[in-house]
Amino acid sequence: MKPTSRTRKPRAVKEEATRLASVIVRTTKGPGCQACQERPATDCAHIVGRVFAHTRTDIDNCFALCAQCHRHFTNWHGDWMAFVDRSIGRAEYDRLCDKARDGVNVKFSWHDELDRLRVIAEQVGVAS
Repeated sequence: MKPTSRTRKPRAVKEEATRLASVIVRTTKGPGCQACQERPATDCAHIVGRVFAHTRTDIDNCFALCAQCHRHFTNWHGDWMAFVDRSIGRAEYDRLCDKARDGVNVKFSWHDELDRLRVIAEQVGVAS
């Protein structure tokens, strides 16, 4: 696979990496909502917020949810944390938080991340 061109602006590469990670999550963890298991998974919900580069496109940091469950969990943090605890456990949640926190002030290459995600996409049969 050809590496991502380093002449592309990092913001555009970040947006493409985010989109690709969402497709991978909804493909590998869907097709149904991981919360209600009643509706199709249309959203990629981040366990640790998208603001942190080191966990933004980490597949382990995401659930495939329907829009209704995603909206509910966005508005009801206690329900969200109960779902996270049931689904991945507190130790995994803490690991993701540490990864996000440890990545603050550390240079992150969106070009390298997009290349990594393209390999995963190819492995799971998702067009990048």
